[in-house]
Amino acid sequence: MEYLANLDSFAGLAILAAIAFCDTLIGVGFFVFGEIAFLAAGAGFAAEGLMLPARTVLVFAWAGDMTSFFLGRRFGPRALLRFMRKQKNRAAWRKAGAALATRGAAFVVLSRLLGPVAWITPFMAGTLRMPAGIFAPAAAFGVVLGVGQFLVLGALGQSVLNVLLPYVAPHLTAAALIAFTLLMSVYLWRRSDKSFWRRTLTVAVTAGVIFLASNFAYFFVLDTHALPSEPRASLTDACQVAEAPLLVHSGQSGLHLPQPVNVLLISQSNGSDMMRDLNWHRNVTYSRDAISFGTFVSLLLQQTPPVSELYLDQHPADSAFQMPGTIKTREHIRWWTVGDGLHFGAISQTDEIAIKYYGHLPVLLHDIDPNVDRSRDMLTAQVNDSDRFDVVGIAPIAQAVSDGTVSDFETDGGVLVVTDRGRALPDDIQTCLRIQAST
Repeated sequence: MEYLANLDSFAGLAILAAIAFCDTLIGVGFFVFGEIAFLAAGAGFAAEGLMLPARTVLVFAWAGDMTSFFLGRRFGPRALLRFMRKQKNRAAWRKAGAALATRGAAFVVLSRLLGPVAWITPFMAGTLRMPAGIFAPAAAFGVVLGVGQFLVLGALGQSVLNVLLPYVAPHLTAAALIAFTLLMSVYLWRRSDKSFWRRTLTVAVTAGVIFLASNFAYFFVLDTHALPSEPRASLTDACQVAEAPLLVHSGQSGLHLPQPVNVLLISQSNGSDMMRDLNWHRNVTYSRDAISFGTFVSLLLQQTPPVSELYLDQHPADSAFQMPGTIKTREHIRWWTVGDGLHFGAISQTDEIAIKYYGHLPVLLHDIDPNVDRSRDMLTAQVNDSDRFDVVGIAPIAQAVSDGTVSDFETDGGVLVVTDRGRALPDDIQTCLRIQAST
């Protein structure tokens, strides 16, 4: 909304004044759309509380009417022959002239609400020698009505935009891509005179090319995985974990299907240390590694392709690891350091490949196996065999999700709690996390 904040600058006011003035200035009013300035001024008031832009467009719209009025008085019939050559303009002139002769000031007021008629009424009033003392207040009242309606619409539109923008903005790219694909499909379908099946194939191939091109640009060209500039809020106490939102998403809005945080490491070592101790393979990620398309293909052939980002509190994972497996089925875990000695992990098994809404676009990604507790329990067994880390138990602090709900996973809500081998957690932490011994 930076442009709205600049509306009351000298340049912004000058532009608004020029557009409002020329909106009904005879000769140029046909080509100037004053609604742009009126809506912008109304939006500026709603967004920034700016009064000066609204006053400016009102004053200069009235000044434009008065200038056209006096031009009509001065040049009258000679200018009429010059500017009324088009038939639609002459028709509007005759209609406005008849109404002006019978209704006078009332028509001057109403003309501001009658589209093209408003462009010629001030000039016509001057040509027909309407007294300035009648025209001036009528024009002012008409400006308040005509311009005021657009000021109100701009303010209302900006107010609605202020409410919707936080929800809509993250999805504008996806909406634009879908709209472009639909428009191209309709265009190719209507332009083709081939058979039904050949047109269907052409549309399908075109949609596929657009989809793959957008995915290529998203992952390998555009800077869409930049790390956030603001640091993530840190937890200061392990007991705060029970109050934290234990969900991660494939994008930064609530429309992205979540995955659960189901591992808590309480240690000065981090998740990477633990996974290396368990002999997991580190994955590269788009936000923290430079990944070219060639690198992607090379990793894909090694069955260790980059993993998609998951976001905790709008921050991507600090690290990602996988167990050996196939391209389709692998165990994955991602880690976030959320406080001094506190680390969240989200473990799941990749399942089928599907088109999913990721970040800002529909892309081709792995889906997860719904039974995330099985992956958590597999990690439990691995940690029990570790010489460096130990399982404290299961903390039932996440929300249990049964099969058939809106999420694409099911869980009993238990979070695996791990710490350094030989380290006993204080009783207060075990109590607030409600830790139960793992089986």
